[in-house]
Amino acid sequence: MSRLSVLGYAGLIPFITLPLLYLYPFYLSADQTLELYSFYSALILGFMAGVLWPVLHSNAVKPLKNQRLALVAVTFPVLSIFTLLLASEYFLPAQACLFVLLRLAEYRSGINRQYQTQYRALRNHLTVVVCISHLLLYYLLTAAG
Repeated sequence: MSRLSVLGYAGLIPFITLPLLYLYPFYLSADQTLELYSFYSALILGFMAGVLWPVLHSNAVKPLKNQRLALVAVTFPVLSIFTLLLASEYFLPAQACLFVLLRLAEYRSGINRQYQTQYRALRNHLTVVVCISHLLLYYLLTAAG
């Protein structure tokens, strides 16, 4: 397994452990766990959108398309933060959608073809786990409320 894969899968640890800590709070309260999860999720979405920048600055993307894609890339973390601040009760499902939309934007724009096959598979796996985590935590939150 490559170092990149190890880092990618290690990044899932909070997406797996924080919903468990929400269910069984022993160090943090359920509210603190949800807040930490939301901040981590927004951070990771911003990071994943930022990964697009080196590809956008390569010669593989045409300049006009590059400008549109740059706008798309910065839109994801901005929408994430706005949702967290203005509609926090819908943050988790909205964030799951943003992770999927980011991945779809990579496909639609052709950026995905710039990735190595192993990285494409890794991105797909990570996106699926992250989305399931968000939806599971949203279910736990709404079932408890």
